[in-house]
Amino acid sequence: MVPPPDAQIERLPELLATLPARERELAQRLFSVVASEGTIVPPPEMAPWLERVFGSVEATLRQRVVRVTNRWTFEGAAFNSLRAHRPGVSLSAGGAAPSPEVRARIARATDDDFRDPDHRTPADSFGRVRGHQVVTAANVAKADGWHSLLIFDRHDPLAIDRALVADLLRVAEAWAARVRETDPEARHLFLLWNCLWRAGASLVHGHAQVTLSHTMAHARVEGWAAAMRRYAVATGGDYFADLVAVYRALGLAATDGDAVWLASLTPAREREVDILLPAATGDPEELPLRALAAPLAGVLEAALGQLGVTAFNVAVFGPPLGLAAEWVGFPLVARFVDRGDPLSPVADVAALELFGSSVIASDPFDVARALAE
Repeated sequence: MVPPPDAQIERLPELLATLPARERELAQRLFSVVASEGTIVPPPEMAPWLERVFGSVEATLRQRVVRVTNRWTFEGAAFNSLRAHRPGVSLSAGGAAPSPEVRARIARATDDDFRDPDHRTPADSFGRVRGHQVVTAANVAKADGWHSLLIFDRHDPLAIDRALVADLLRVAEAWAARVRETDPEARHLFLLWNCLWRAGASLVHGHAQVTLSHTMAHARVEGWAAAMRRYAVATGGDYFADLVAVYRALGLAATDGDAVWLASLTPAREREVDILLPAATGDPEELPLRALAAPLAGVLEAALGQLGVTAFNVAVFGPPLGLAAEWVGFPLVARFVDRGDPLSPVADVAALELFGSSVIASDPFDVARALAE
């Protein structure tokens, strides 16, 4: 379903009010949505600057801010499109190819250790896992006991296609299986993909990372699982099914095979898209990440193409490997966010994002329309 052309995040309260009774009730159960108006009274001397930076003085005088909070995960975001025009801030430009300067920086960074991983990176204790386009290496500076790199066979981190995404997820699966042969108590898989320096990548060469944790998943994953359990106890409902129902009713969700993508109403950063896929109920030792390959590749194609994204983060996770009754119903998940212009001098994370809620300039309805195309 494509959102109607006039659907915008600033009209979310009005859009929710028009939903069918069941979906409206679910939305109220799942989200707190508050719209407020901010006003400014600029001196006349500011008029030229306001017009140059924000397009007009009038656009700044009365600003509608819509704040959305998930009542169960406590994730939240405040939306105001005007923030995209702040000095030094630049969202990824829709349809734009990477700038010549970004391309030049990528080309200059070819002399790195990932060019020859067999001789310039360490292996895990059990050796390496090799795919068609991806090979593993042990991470020298670990964030977990099991923490490895997934190194692409190409330097250019933006040379992404469906075959690469599929191979990346297959190698991550195989790596987790090798780890569990050595350490059966390692159960919680988390794949992270940081593309370019703006997204936290320390090397330009295309790569991702994967961890396998003991005892607990990473904190935000545990937060989603706890929300699922609390929701079931408090409401008798299926958290993820009800969440998808609300997104579908708003035109912010679409199906891709067995998966569904959501243009997030509570994004961690700009243009977050979450892919949910029901976890298989077969072999508890298998976490079939490869089933996410097609929908994740589709989101990346749309992001790098229609939305002009250059720097991004992806995370992939799911229920733990092995028997874990308390995780039944938890899906396989891929989360994508746009990190903006790699050359911007302004950070996209500050105190409010770290300690409060995300502040977002992009519109989820625009993201949904781009993905639907």
